[in-house]
Amino acid sequence: MAGKDKKKASKKEQRELEKQRRIAMGQNAAKIKQQPKEAPRPVSKQSDTKEFPEAKINKIAYDYFTLRVHTQSPLHLGSGQADVNVDAEVIHDEAGLPYFPAKRLKGLLYESALEVTEMNTPLGNGAELREELDALFHHGSQGKARLIIPNLYLEGYEDMKEDWQYLQRAYPEIFTVNDVLEQYTSLRYQTRLDRKTGTAADGSLHNMRVVEAGLYFEGKIEVIGGTARHFKLLALAFKNLTQAGVKRTRGFGSIDCLMLQDGKDIRTPLIKDVFKEGKNR
Repeated sequence: MAGKDKKKASKKEQRELEKQRRIAMGQNAAKIKQQPKEAPRPVSKQSDTKEFPEAKINKIAYDYFTLRVHTQSPLHLGSGQADVNVDAEVIHDEAGLPYFPAKRLKGLLYESALEVTEMNTPLGNGAELREELDALFHHGSQGKARLIIPNLYLEGYEDMKEDWQYLQRAYPEIFTVNDVLEQYTSLRYQTRLDRKTGTAADGSLHNMRVVEAGLYFEGKIEVIGGTARHFKLLALAFKNLTQAGVKRTRGFGSIDCLMLQDGKDIRTPLIKDVFKEGKNR
């Protein structure tokens, strides 16, 4: 009985410590919120590939990988919603945390893979690759392999969501969904030029919310019935996928997509193997 009582006491102490930690976090965050917001720090536009060791090609499993998307410039993933303050909102969850929707990612990946099929790569001719691609994405063609893409969430999402929702319950007057959203996003304003006067056209001022540069979205992608060839096609497509969202020609939406397995980079060795096979032909 003494052992059980000790266990209960220990769990109670842990819950109390966790409660105190969150209260302290809320108090600190409330102080920070009252301070002027600092300007975003410049973020390197280089890939974070070097942070992860390369996997050995013979150690790669062809059924899953973690996709890690790095926002290298501000990114607008529209929710289709607007209000009196924001003309174009970004998509976010109930806590206010932005995410990368699965449907949008799948569409971008398919477009990128289509471009790959038009390139002169050692994987094969365009028609052959297109057929495999359509089967993998189930675009009017059926095959044994099937690609499953989830929503991508911010790195450390589960803990962040739990903490933010606790603060929203504990301090509802301080922490709203918009308050959380503002920690990861900013508003960008634009006008349309009146060609006759050379000044901003009347009523043309509008804004959109963008996810800040330097954030990471992650999610586990499954490939049921996947093969090395499927993974090589995906690796080339993710390497080629460097833009997302709107206003891509104005410096927005630059991304880098890294494929990870057990903490190792598999995109790089897969692409290297593609071109190694090409040299050996």
